[in-house]
Amino acid sequence: MPYQLAALTAAALWATSSLIAADPVRRIGGPRFTRLRMIVVSAELLILATVTGAWDSLAFDDVGLVGLSGLVGLTIGDIALFTAMSQMGPRRTSVVFTANAPLAAIGGIWLFDEAFGLGSGTGAVLTVAGIVMAVVYGGRRSANDTFERIEGSMTSGIVWASIGAIGQAVGALAAKPVLDSGADTLAVAATRAVIATVAMWIVAQPTDRWLGSSRNGPVNGQDWVRIVFSGTIAMVIGQSLVLYALGHGDAGVTTILSSTTPVLLLPALWVLTRRPPAIQAWIGALLSVARTALLI
Repeated sequence: MPYQLAALTAAALWATSSLIAADPVRRIGGPRFTRLRMIVVSAELLILATVTGAWDSLAFDDVGLVGLSGLVGLTIGDIALFTAMSQMGPRRTSVVFTANAPLAAIGGIWLFDEAFGLGSGTGAVLTVAGIVMAVVYGGRRSANDTFERIEGSMTSGIVWASIGAIGQAVGALAAKPVLDSGADTLAVAATRAVIATVAMWIVAQPTDRWLGSSRNGPVNGQDWVRIVFSGTIAMVIGQSLVLYALGHGDAGVTTILSSTTPVLLLPALWVLTRRPPAIQAWIGALLSVARTALLI
């Protein structure tokens, strides 16, 4: 599979997952949702890595970088991301979260001597333009549904989404050298997931107190269905596809393509809410399609 297609597929899966997760994240809190989801994700990835014999490809010396990737990208990044989602919904969160694209691109140039050609550079500019238009004009005035409602401070949500973006970028860059050395994607994904899950539960109580997650309601059966489904498509499949793309292509291009989630959310939200986004949001989506063609 071309690494560009893997990254785009991951973006589509993340968009789907965020819509599935929106309701339970609002009710049970971002940190709790993240911890429960990571248990499911870790179990699935451990099974897959074992069944496929992926462990032989991961050297003991690589565990440090993979652990750093999990701690920063998942423990910090995911908790921050879902905290933001509980405050300002999936669309706004995904838009701010795309800040990880230029961060990873800069990191890839700085750390791995990657460079954009004219086509890729133009595509990157169109990506930023398309995402900004989707963010600024993609919402609906007076929207008060699960996907658009703001709870608490918008500033707080933006800060947490930004922290999640930084965590994602650092986590991706930390894992790239290990993937470039030939480590299997499933082994890397499983290791970082397990390390991140253990860390999340170690800091569970202070995290809940600090972020107010403990005041939210109980987890019901429907929540568990959403937790399992969203975790499987976003982390087991989606994140594995991103790691695959990182191991087979440029970190910057991979992260830019995988950051198209807010654009992909627009038609999905139209279907779910039966209200079309503004025309400017669709212009942003068209710019995104143009940049995809240039990048590929």
